[in-house]
Amino acid sequence: MVGQYIVMFVKEEHKDKINSIKKHKVKTGFAGMAGNKGSVALRFNFEDTSFAFVNVHLESGQKQIAERLENLR
Repeated sequence: MVGQYIVMFVKEEHKDKINSIKKHKVKTGFAGMAGNKGSVALRFNFEDTSFAFVNVHLESGQKQIAERLENLR
């Protein structure tokens, strides 16, 4: 895996119903320098409902539980 990616497609008829779009990325691989581990997130409102989508790829293994939880924070 080289990186994280998240995208949103919207039908033309619904584009005016979407607002407050926010995006964020966190690199946690190789001391925060690489995108091989981490997350990307997308948040937006569709009319009166808010949505959030998160794509994560964290450290593997049973011994990295504390590190994974810290990365999620």
